Amino acid sequence: MSSTRPRRQRWADATLDRGQAAVEFALVLPLLAIFTVVLVQFAVVARDQMNLWQTARDAARGIALSNDPVAEVARWQRFDGFDVTIEGGVVTVSVARKQAIRIVGLDFVRPSIVLRARVSMALEPPLAFAVDGGDQALAAP
Repeated sequence: MSSTRPRRQRWADATLDRGQAAVEFALVLPLLAIFTVVLVQFAVVARDQMNLWQTARDAARGIALSNDPVAEVARWQRFDGFDVTIEGGVVTVSVARKQAIRIVGLDFVRPSIVLRARVSMALEPPLAFAVDGGDQALAAP
């Protein structure tokens, strides 16, 4: 099977195709770079939000299991952005933190968002139970 085009014409077409691929790559590369930067920044914000939820959860659990919840509340409220309330046997911890979004190469642009987390947990009463049916009671630390 032979081609109807002259040999020189096929070589010229191959050279033009390589040039076309380079132009397409040059057009797509900036979009791909922007997409990658946005994806990485989204992952950083998601990680920070999960850390904030975990901090609020740790604070609520520490207060709920404490023998002295009022002292524990005072300890956590020293930090900026913490709001702790105890109502009806339920402790609620609200945390807010301003998160700056850093865009690589655009340091003059400093957008920011506020991340918030709110966790509620029931206050646990001290555990008291009899050992071996006796009158001795153990209190949880």
